Amino acid sequence: MSFEPLKNSLNKQFYQSFFQVWKSYDPNFNIEKMESSIFNKSWDQLELKERTRSLTLNIHKQLPADFKKASDLLIKILNKLAQLNHKVERYEYFFLPDYIEVFGQNHVDISLDAIEQITKHISCEFAIRPFIIQDRKKVMGRMTKWSTHPHENIRRFASEGCRPKLPWGMALKELIEDPSEILPILENLKSDDSLYVRKSVANNLNDISKDHPELVLKIAKKWQNFSDNTNWIIKLACRTLLKKGNQQAMELFGYSNNNALEISSINLASKEIKMGDHLSFKFTLKNLSKANILVRLEYGCYFLKSNGKQNRKVFKISEKALKPLEKITIQKNHSIIPISTRKYYAGEQALSLIVNGKEIEKLKYLLQIPN
Repeated sequence: MSFEPLKNSLNKQFYQSFFQVWKSYDPNFNIEKMESSIFNKSWDQLELKERTRSLTLNIHKQLPADFKKASDLLIKILNKLAQLNHKVERYEYFFLPDYIEVFGQNHVDISLDAIEQITKHISCEFAIRPFIIQDRKKVMGRMTKWSTHPHENIRRFASEGCRPKLPWGMALKELIEDPSEILPILENLKSDDSLYVRKSVANNLNDISKDHPELVLKIAKKWQNFSDNTNWIIKLACRTLLKKGNQQAMELFGYSNNNALEISSINLASKEIKMGDHLSFKFTLKNLSKANILVRLEYGCYFLKSNGKQNRKVFKISEKALKPLEKITIQKNHSIIPISTRKYYAGEQALSLIVNGKEIEKLKYLLQIPN
């Protein structure tokens, strides 16, 4: 099955509606000139982000020279398209926040006003980051106000925009070193009714946990049982700490009593695996106590690297409550197949079982890769 590249959605036909609405507000706008400028011979060679930036630079040529007038016009077009039931939240419209990012750096207040309006339709978490770097105090102050906004997209943006380590976004080094300015925003959103908002709060805290685990654990303990929504946030926020086997995090969520667990019959189906096969293993787990025990089960794959060392990657099996004296057998298959994010090397690898964050046993196997 072949998939159409996302970049192909950015095409002349798609933007006809945008240009027609623009024309209705500005009779001097030349659609034919704009289309020939954008969709030229080099367009097909451009990737998704390059096409977005090309749109940004080309619409600038026919927008008013005054940045406020230009941004106001773009917002009018966007709102009109939304009224006409166009799906303006789509990535085809990412050139709008990109325009603010590229041309609004010398107009911070106007840009923040524009971002607030655009974010009702398209999130601007990438576009805001240069502004945070440029004038952190002012922008973070505005984002704190946005965290109490009635529109859920803007509340979510208040958190998402200042994530210290937003994937594919500029790293916010000062907030990585000291995330204290982020905390009032997250505090305001800690029990938000919107799942869209809560996911961002959890992801923001997870970012922070990578450099400040004690801070996130302190917040999680403080927030625990404030509400069901807050409990959901802190569990997702601590996922990296749990994956690393942080025992304070384990205890916080009730995964701590390994002494009452018996793990036995751990084995690999085969100790020689060929590329394309499954790494199959099973084990038995028994609760020896007379009380329910909460168990978090994971396994670690020690993949061989090019330098001959092994690198552990942790995968989750399940979380479950074992009844008193309950005994279960778990079987798991892990596919050893080529993927874009990992290169396999032939030779000795290993698999380990992890129970409540503690590695129990490590089993070796040989990976064979045909020439």
